[in-house]
Amino acid sequence: MAFAPLDTGERSEEIARRLRHAIELGVLEDGFQLPSESDLASRMGVSTITLRAGLAQLRHSGLLETRRGHGGGSFVRANPEHFTEAQRAALATYSLDDLRDIREYRAFLAGSAAAAAAERRQLVPLQRLASLGEAIRGARKPTDLARADSRFHMEVAAAARSVRLTREEMAMQAEVGVLIWAHSQIESAPSSAADEHAAIVAAIDDRDARLARVLAEDHVRAEMNRLIDLRISKGMGQTAAAVDNVATQHAIANIQVFAANLGKTATAAIQMIEDAALSALGDSESGRSERLQGVYAVARESLIQAFPDICALGFITDPSVFGEAEVIGCSAPSGVESVQRLTMDWTDYDFATAPWWPTDRAEKGVVQATGAFVDASGSNEYIVTFSKGVWRDDRMVGVASADVLVKQLQEDFEPLLLSLPAGACILDQNGVVIATNAGSLFGATLATPSQQDGQFVLPGVPWQLCFEDPHALLKETPPLSPQLAR
Repeated sequence: MAFAPLDTGERSEEIARRLRHAIELGVLEDGFQLPSESDLASRMGVSTITLRAGLAQLRHSGLLETRRGHGGGSFVRANPEHFTEAQRAALATYSLDDLRDIREYRAFLAGSAAAAAAERRQLVPLQRLASLGEAIRGARKPTDLARADSRFHMEVAAAARSVRLTREEMAMQAEVGVLIWAHSQIESAPSSAADEHAAIVAAIDDRDARLARVLAEDHVRAEMNRLIDLRISKGMGQTAAAVDNVATQHAIANIQVFAANLGKTATAAIQMIEDAALSALGDSESGRSERLQGVYAVARESLIQAFPDICALGFITDPSVFGEAEVIGCSAPSGVESVQRLTMDWTDYDFATAPWWPTDRAEKGVVQATGAFVDASGSNEYIVTFSKGVWRDDRMVGVASADVLVKQLQEDFEPLLLSLPAGACILDQNGVVIATNAGSLFGATLATPSQQDGQFVLPGVPWQLCFEDPHALLKETPPLSPQLAR
């Protein structure tokens, strides 16, 4: 796998990344001599020059050394001191959304492999599988822990008798396996993992495909949740706070103020779009969208002022008035300096069925916040949309909307949530977790509890601040303090 042909990405970077992961995982052990440059370049399907550029990065990182003379070549230097620094740097390159996606993909792979192995029980080398599952119990070094866990999961994938599934499992192990165990500070984690491995093997032995899938998925999600917890704390060992009434009051008040400010920012931006659209239409009865082109300048200026809280802003014409839906607005895909006009082809998109499109006259004049959803028709990001129907007399002519990235909400709420007990999260009106201080809750959907259970409604937005353990917080909402506004 480490030497397989490359087919995507910046090739020298990919060479360095793949071999670094193989070294950190223990697939390439300390002192291992790499094949000759010509042989390795041929195996990986790259030129010798490209290979040398990738190997140079590993030498610079201290993971390879070159020895001259007879018996010389490139040798692995598996120095644990280099690992810690490299692993922290590697973890920092992943966003929480990246880790959530990896968590679910890994869970799918592991669950599918375990279920398939259970269905093919008669072909599974059960004794070998059980031995590999138990090996992690006695491991102590991060590389040994990662190697033992990875070998077990790769053996389960192999037992599924699918080459493609095995390759995908190997790729995932190479990418994040060592990160999970290098940072583990839970002394009981190896024994727990061994017990979970044993339970998976028992389910496979019993030919219980459903149970094998569930156990494997739960095991992988628990591993990835530890990594997400570490990423939330920026890898610096920071954890959610212990219960302290004064600190809790202060953090809750800050969260309430931030939410109120966000609601005001979205409402103000939407109001500017609404005013610009109505002014452009004037008294004209015609539904001609070219009259609205001046709205873009207002949207652009408003987005610049509201960024990064708002990532896209604009006006969408109502097809019943204009004959077709047209978006006049802009987005900032990679920073305020990247503000650009929204130019997608919306011909086949039915805006009237979008979750943020007003459908009730009772909503006239109200800014609503749509629960978090994937913007598959536009940015392909996880977003919350604030929207308001724009009315002229008794006719809705369009909708003014402002998009907020869920990952931006996590970034904004995160330092405040870390001041609260573990399990704190912000829920939208559908129970979707849009920010949290706990890896196990990131990306989850929960039943929205009542405020009597110790939950706090946030002003300006239809969200609640909730706790996994409602007994770990105050029973009364602290008063808002304007001085705590950011």
